[in-house]
Amino acid sequence: MNPARALHLPAYLGFFSGQFRKMLAYRTRYVTGIVSYLVYVTTYYYLWRAVFSHRAAGAEVAGYTLDQMVTYVAISWIARSAYFNNVDREIAEQVQNGSIAVALSRPVSLQGTVVAAALGEGLFRFCFFTLPIGAVILLLFPVGAPASPLHAAAFLVSCALSQVILTHVNFLVGMCAFPLKNIDGVMRMKHYLIEILSGLLLPVALFPGWLQALSSWLPFQAIAYVPSSLWLGHLRGPAPAGGPLAWLAAEPGQLVARALLVQLLWVAFLAVLSNLVWRRAARRLVVQGG
Repeated sequence: MNPARALHLPAYLGFFSGQFRKMLAYRTRYVTGIVSYLVYVTTYYYLWRAVFSHRAAGAEVAGYTLDQMVTYVAISWIARSAYFNNVDREIAEQVQNGSIAVALSRPVSLQGTVVAAALGEGLFRFCFFTLPIGAVILLLFPVGAPASPLHAAAFLVSCALSQVILTHVNFLVGMCAFPLKNIDGVMRMKHYLIEILSGLLLPVALFPGWLQALSSWLPFQAIAYVPSSLWLGHLRGPAPAGGPLAWLAAEPGQLVARALLVQLLWVAFLAVLSNLVWRRAARRLVVQGG
């Protein structure tokens, strides 16, 4: 990435605010989105109630009581409503219709503009999607409070880092459009991998041992499992099966810092990887339309 482009902060702020204004034109569709997320949480609420129905009061499944599991599910979906984006789909469409040539002609980094636009979308989603969804879910379901004020603050920081991580993952998937042109299958595979391995559908603690070990070496846990676990104060010692960061301190007072450090390291690694992939992909670009 050209340093002059990377430091062109006013331009990136323009993409940030521009994406926010663009999303305002589609705010009506978020009404249906609120209903969809409510359906998801309701489904999992009754599913877990059924799982715990034949267990004694206060019984645990993989370290979670019913109240904790309901809280985990609700907070995971509320957080997802803020950090979700379609960066990969947007890049693929630009490659297919030829408008990517316009993006490449700008005197700023495509990678930087994508991240800035994603953050602008995230702010819009938080204001017009996450807050209403959170209000409805908190009114309808017995969602527990964060473990402490520290965990609440760490949760908010973690959600912001989750969005940056997901944006870089989506950017890498979008880069597949340069050689492949049509990446519908790749995006679908990425969607299911994130849904499962991020801990959105099930807490990672419920995974088989081998899958916990595998997911500990991937960035997906840092998208959903880490923020929700921070809210619950449910972080445990080293990564499963001695994952890549098992050497970090894991005493209770250090777990919050450790979790955020894991996310920061993934942000740094994915940013470098995205830049390397972008440089290579740009040399192979063949514009189809425009």
